[in-house]
Amino acid sequence: MLQRNNFLDSLAWWICAILSAVLPFHAFLFTWFHSFFWQQDFVIIIQAWKEILVGFLGILAVGKFWQKRKLPAKKSFWISGIFVILAILYAIFGDGVWGQKILGLRTATLFLGIFLAVKFFDFGKLGIERLKKIILLSAGGVILFALAQKFLLPPDFLVNFGYSANVSSWLPGGNLPAYHLVGVSETIRLQSTFAGPNQLAAFLLVILPLAIFEFWRNRKNKSWWKYFLAAEILGGFFVVIFTFSRSAWLGAVGIFLIFAVEMWRKNLSRKIKQRIFFGGITAILGGGILIFSGENLGEIFWRTASTGEHFERTQAAAELVLENPLGLGLGQTAGVSQRFGEGITPENTYLGIALELGWLGGILFLIFCVQLLWELKKANSPLFFSLSGILIIALFLHPLEDAPTTLTLFLLAGMINSLK
Repeated sequence: MLQRNNFLDSLAWWICAILSAVLPFHAFLFTWFHSFFWQQDFVIIIQAWKEILVGFLGILAVGKFWQKRKLPAKKSFWISGIFVILAILYAIFGDGVWGQKILGLRTATLFLGIFLAVKFFDFGKLGIERLKKIILLSAGGVILFALAQKFLLPPDFLVNFGYSANVSSWLPGGNLPAYHLVGVSETIRLQSTFAGPNQLAAFLLVILPLAIFEFWRNRKNKSWWKYFLAAEILGGFFVVIFTFSRSAWLGAVGIFLIFAVEMWRKNLSRKIKQRIFFGGITAILGGGILIFSGENLGEIFWRTASTGEHFERTQAAAELVLENPLGLGLGQTAGVSQRFGEGITPENTYLGIALELGWLGGILFLIFCVQLLWELKKANSPLFFSLSGILIIALFLHPLEDAPTTLTLFLLAGMINSLK
């Protein structure tokens, strides 16, 4: 399976395989388990299984470094490492409750931890291809369940697995709602096995460019894998539409525009360029027709109440960033802060990072994102488009807080980028 018969590489590969297979189902499995053991302290261990595996992967990476006595040379590795060190310093010396700081540190650095760790291992091309296949197969299960929610299952089906009957609302420490509605309408948003519709849509923006790339590579093969990928791509686009996640829609449009510009700049035949253009227009029009069919367009696109609140929070967060150049400390924004009382929700990942880690942390994160995008583009990786989509969503939400999405993306980015 691996190019070298190395125990550390093999063990690390299996950890990555487990993460790849189970991460998309984490929210569903944990909610179900949580419903059986509501107040048990050991539930936190089950919730932290992914953090435990990433930590073990980090230990193996140290062992791998001890073998080779060599550090990766990519600039993204060093920039992300400096960012992690900065976050650790804020956790040690910053003000605040230790539990809140630890959760904030986890949110700020877990995805970078797996990115840094996998760069030390040699999985070989075959090992990486198998991990990608595991990820795409798991994503297929997520899409299939979402389609079942749309066409076969009752809206409150997930109540049978411990989900809350409180529609569209989640209380810190409580279980996830069985389903979400679009604003004040009766339109149901698909969430599948994820914590919510926005999280599902962000995950699919990571997966779909990879699936399209793999389908194109296998387009001439007459195998089940090609037809599986075709079904996954079509089903995935459909599901993204019916998550009614506006930020993900913008991310998808951004990905298409970036892809179209990249293809147009290449020395391709006019016929191929026309196919790209008309294919994109057809997809956008098809999605528009599905959205417009009997739905409340005002709620779908504008959602006046939530949109107004969104911009108010973003403006307030921007003002706080300007007033606090050193930041407020880890865990002081978004989901983590809500667990410890009334928190600040910037509705913008970049502002959230700058609020917690100051201007220096915000600038470092931006530099890391730009550098990683450049490296993925040079490697001709489909993850260039995946990361672009997530960074667009980050302008409006906090996608980096969702571990299944971020760990999947940065696991792949670390592996693929380490080959170059």
